[in-house]
Amino acid sequence: MRYYETLYIVNPNLENEALDTTMGEIGTELEKTKSKLINHRVWGKKRLAYPIQNQKYGSYILLQFEGGEQDIMNEFNTWMKLNNTVLRHMTVTLDEKPDVYVEDVKEESASEETTETPATEEAPAEAEALEETESESLEEATAETDENESNDESEDSEESSEKETEKKEAE
Repeated sequence: MRYYETLYIVNPNLENEALDTTMGEIGTELEKTKSKLINHRVWGKKRLAYPIQNQKYGSYILLQFEGGEQDIMNEFNTWMKLNNTVLRHMTVTLDEKPDVYVEDVKEESASEETTETPATEEAPAEAEALEETESESLEEATAETDENESNDESEDSEESSEKETEKKEAE
């Protein structure tokens, strides 16, 4: 069997419901080619390299499938060109079967609560250490700026005295 990947760009102004219906239409049209759908997911909204139909951005959608009949695949390609919601599309063959994409789900509420309690106990000691290093670096920075200012003042006074002597010589 051959494996294919189609990347298509749709209008970025489509809402989630309209985007889902467009993806559903494309999925059903692909099933007419007797292809087996592997992955069909939204890749994200990205800036286009050049404007397409006066759009600077587009929603990229990735479609991976196991190939069907070639004659009907050409009809699918033509259908994609004529679809008004699809700005551009490109289909390529893959060397091997793609893995099924599983979206990572983050459990924020339970994990954040457990990690915050030990951190609050250690926080005062870390805060003191942080304040000490900040005060040391602040003292070093002020000492450096004082040295630089004194060097700048001495250079300025030398330059002004040289200019005064040049004026006197010119007169």
